[in-house]
Amino acid sequence: MPTDPAPAAPRPPAVRRLRAAVLLGAILLSSMGDEVVLVAAILRLAETGNALWVTALLTAQIGPLILLAPLAGVVLDRFDTGRVLVLSCVGQGLAILPALWFPHPGALVLCVLAVSSLAAFANPAILTLLPSAAGELAPVRAHALFEGVRASATVLGPLTGGVLVGLFGVAPALLLDAVSFFAAATAFLLLGVRRPVARAPGPLWAGALDGARHLARARLFRVLLPVLLVAVAATSTTNVAMVFVVREVMGHGAGIFGALTAGWGAGLLAGALSVSLLRPAPTGRAVALAAALVGAALALWAAFPALGVAALCVVAAGAGNSAFNVLLRSVVHRHTPEPLLGRAHALMGSLVNGGFVAGFLVAGWFAADHPRELLAAAGSVALLTGLLGALALRLTGADGGSDGSDGTGGGCGNDGAHGEDRGRIT
Repeated sequence: MPTDPAPAAPRPPAVRRLRAAVLLGAILLSSMGDEVVLVAAILRLAETGNALWVTALLTAQIGPLILLAPLAGVVLDRFDTGRVLVLSCVGQGLAILPALWFPHPGALVLCVLAVSSLAAFANPAILTLLPSAAGELAPVRAHALFEGVRASATVLGPLTGGVLVGLFGVAPALLLDAVSFFAAATAFLLLGVRRPVARAPGPLWAGALDGARHLARARLFRVLLPVLLVAVAATSTTNVAMVFVVREVMGHGAGIFGALTAGWGAGLLAGALSVSLLRPAPTGRAVALAAALVGAALALWAAFPALGVAALCVVAAGAGNSAFNVLLRSVVHRHTPEPLLGRAHALMGSLVNGGFVAGFLVAGWFAADHPRELLAAAGSVALLTGLLGALALRLTGADGGSDGSDGTGGGCGNDGAHGEDRGRIT
């Protein structure tokens, strides 16, 4: 009987820090590329004067992330996740290039659809590999750094995209996006990010729903998932309502709207930094309370729509948003057995994106005519849902340890103290 290979020797701290810096730099570059091309594509499609092209673009961007999640999850858990990530990044870089030679709006939408379809594999692959790939960091700190990088991209990417399109047109923005994907793939390849898995017998789709079954069986997720869906659907209405609140309720123009949007991004950065420094235990209650913080900030803004209050509220909401993202991913990582990590992360991403779509649909009906009321309702619902979810988790004891189905074999504690090696990167 063959013996298991000896575990890899721990790397020196300087090497771990370098790996983490290179990894996060690659993620920043590719995330900025996404933001740049989104701005460029929206501006290009807006020139047609047909809003349906913009709607088609946004649908192409988010649809595959929902529909392909089951397939992506089972692929990540059946094949080396690191290699899937590298191939997905290369594919994304190639997929955007045809838009350079075929300027028709339909070609641009199809290219974005192809990029997003591959992102359905790349995004959960990054989340699955991240803690070990980022220098063997604890999950909460690794995901906090990742959230900070993504927040930076949301601030820097649109600025870069706007300047590029304004000076040189759409083509350089598309080319930059392709180059960013190729650079990220090269970095992941050189770092040797890997997660070898045992190839399961049977057809590819045989275990596609195992991640969903795991989440449905675990008490923690049975309580947390309704909180997540309601809170995300409620707060995502702000993406649509915010511009109407600024214009119709507060009486300000594009400059203030841009400043408040940037304030949310600053809150995302502040929240990621705070979680990275404080390293709270990744518990369901912490996730629910982060959702409540976002809701409280939005409700306060709706109650007192003055500029100073709005500025404080968007920063607080962004910080709560960031903490919610980091803690949710860390909870999934901690309470999911290693063989199911890819499917669990893919499914959670699908649920979150589904909540966004539901929120956008609701906002489409009410945002223009009742922006303040919608903002107040969104904040109140998220606040109440988060508080009730935290109370339910406390009363049921779902946060207090394994119920025999979460695969952790232990209770909650300091994030770095439970000693599990979730798929070490070799």
